[in-house]
Amino acid sequence: MNTILRFSFSATLMVSLISAQILQAQVQGNLVINGIVQDQTRAAFLGAQVDLLKDGEQQGTVITDASGSFRFDRLQPGNYELRTQKEGFKTDISKVTVGSRSPGRLRIVLPIEALNQQITVNDDTGDVSTDASENRDVAAVDRQALDNLPIFDQDVIATMSRFLDSSALGTNGVTVIVDGIQTSSALSASAIQQVTINQNPYSAEYNRPGRARIEITTKPGSSEYHGTMNFLFRDARLNARDPFAIAKPVEQRRIFEGSLLGPIGDGKTTSFMITGNRQEEDNQAIVFAEMPAGLVHENVPAPQRNTDFSIEMNRQYSDKTTYSIRFHYRNLKVNNQGIGGVNLPEVAANFHDREDQLFYTQKTAFSDAIVNQFRILIARQHTPTMSVQSGP
Repeated sequence: MNTILRFSFSATLMVSLISAQILQAQVQGNLVINGIVQDQTRAAFLGAQVDLLKDGEQQGTVITDASGSFRFDRLQPGNYELRTQKEGFKTDISKVTVGSRSPGRLRIVLPIEALNQQITVNDDTGDVSTDASENRDVAAVDRQALDNLPIFDQDVIATMSRFLDSSALGTNGVTVIVDGIQTSSALSASAIQQVTINQNPYSAEYNRPGRARIEITTKPGSSEYHGTMNFLFRDARLNARDPFAIAKPVEQRRIFEGSLLGPIGDGKTTSFMITGNRQEEDNQAIVFAEMPAGLVHENVPAPQRNTDFSIEMNRQYSDKTTYSIRFHYRNLKVNNQGIGGVNLPEVAANFHDREDQLFYTQKTAFSDAIVNQFRILIARQHTPTMSVQSGP
């Protein structure tokens, strides 16, 4: 009888110990560290990073929610570190001990990080350079920027003229410099490498203030063939009808423009560039006038044709000397000019502008600081204007 009671008591004690161990494991498995992250004004911190470390090894990472709360579950008893960080704020490191029970809810405050600035002042004033690239008043547009700009009808001069100082234009308008030589005619858009506007009004090289000057640099010679072709077409079908026109004017504009450049011979020292531009405009002038004999109301054709052509050859004579020669041809015709509105068709005139130009440039570099440029321009221009009426 005593043996049976002793065995029953031992079995009951063993069951109690096993139940206690299971309960302790369940309690330890539910240990958590939680808390809230705030700034110095006690506002909740959204997006702060909280890292849990034990013995220098990272155990987990969480990001605080909109209420600034964070939580780590299923922890084992031991000593932990919480590292809380956010850009622009000081990093906070808090030590937490987890025993048989979870610690209380933590409150972590992140102060604003101090901003340090260091300024070094020395006595080096730097050298003053006269090089054009060092001029801070220069606005330059390269080939890539020209391709990205919305240039209306490929008219680079008109587009860049908007950046000029109107007070410096005067009565002569814009001064156009192509490769260092002043010219009155435009250049094919695809032949332009760079356009520069010098906002510095003083220049010993040119006779007019810089704010009214557009300097154009053409594409350099190349050892490979490159070509560009552009075609623009504009029609009046979508235009609104002029209220003074009997019928909607049938107008159209066509622009053909392109360039070709490449080597001559082996291409090591000599290259060429050919550019062309053809503009055809079928315009109409609207006449609306009151005469003694009655109302004059009609559409009169006023077509325009403009042709630009140039050919250039460049030769590298030596390491210090370069020759360049360019011929430019321009032919502009405008029929029935000067009519429209109350101006009758009888006052019309045909305008013709023919221009031939020959450029020669020689550049010699005597040293890194001394460069000599010799330029010659030979030009011929014929601009007749003839009335369409043979009599007075």
